[in-house]
Amino acid sequence: MHVIVYKERFISITNNTGIMAETTISVRVDSTLHEQMKIHEEINWSAIIRQSLSQKLEQLESIDQERARQAANRMDKLRQTRIFNKGKRSEELIREWRDKRK
Repeated sequence: MHVIVYKERFISITNNTGIMAETTISVRVDSTLHEQMKIHEEINWSAIIRQSLSQKLEQLESIDQERARQAANRMDKLRQTRIFNKGKRSEELIREWRDKRK
């Protein structure tokens, strides 16, 4: 079982069986929020939570992709400066490093 803490709310995640692709999660909410939810019994709160989780994960994935893109751009800029390779080809640098180890 995994437990994720998010803004003072606990979400426990458990996998019912090793076979099924679906997983059951249990969400704790304060009593006031629960009472408000009970007023609107016609709403499928599980679907709302699933949608919210899916949207958050898409947002995080987008952030991760942007971070990766930024890191790749920084690496490209560093390569273009030739600070680390002193104008030599990578094969020459590798040969130098291997020779230094001997």
